Amino acid sequence: MESDAIRIIIVEDDRDLRESLETYLSMSGFLVEGVGTSREFYRALDSHSFDIALLDIGLPDQSGIVLAEYLHNNTYTGIIMLTAKDSDEDKLRGYDAGADIYLTKPIDSRMLASAVTNLAYRLKPHRGTIMQEVSTSEWLVNKASWNLQTADGKVVPLTPLEVKFLTLLSDSPGVPVSRADLLQELYSRSDDYTGKALDVMLYRLRAKITAVSELPLPVKSIRTQGYCLTAPLTFR
Repeated sequence: MESDAIRIIIVEDDRDLRESLETYLSMSGFLVEGVGTSREFYRALDSHSFDIALLDIGLPDQSGIVLAEYLHNNTYTGIIMLTAKDSDEDKLRGYDAGADIYLTKPIDSRMLASAVTNLAYRLKPHRGTIMQEVSTSEWLVNKASWNLQTADGKVVPLTPLEVKFLTLLSDSPGVPVSRADLLQELYSRSDDYTGKALDVMLYRLRAKITAVSELPLPVKSIRTQGYCLTAPLTFR
């Protein structure tokens, strides 16, 4: 397979549909990874960058709308919503979240492959670019009360480990801290077990924030480099 093949992530909890799409798109020459939950989606982003994301809205653990917002705010990934929700209101929510294309199920696989190809090459100038710009919207960590105030004023309780994680990233916003260094600082060792523990911590932190705020956690995973802040973070 060509090294410049379009890389796709499919986020779809219907296993039969997901595997069917994976098979067809793989046979069409794309590099495809399929996941069934938002947790698996975030974990996949820690390992790879993707040119196109196919997102279902009705996921079991987090709305595909939230995933679209995260991709739109933190990556150059093209976003195709692929869902059974076909009302005008649903479509508006999808486009407002950053979707480039909104398709309703069922869809002809050939049409989907064509949409993927056209979108990927329209976005081609940005493929592989790492975005490390830092937003001007400030977040605040209160170390006395162990909480995080989002840029839109919502308050989220933090664990000591979450505070330490954010502290490690706060010294240089926009500059990645390696995953190995984070694991060593947080857990005093770097291995598969602590790697999974970090994934779970990040998943739970993101979920706490999206439960009360429309803003995503301002932490970006950068493939092969680590994690960095994408917004100013103040401690008091």
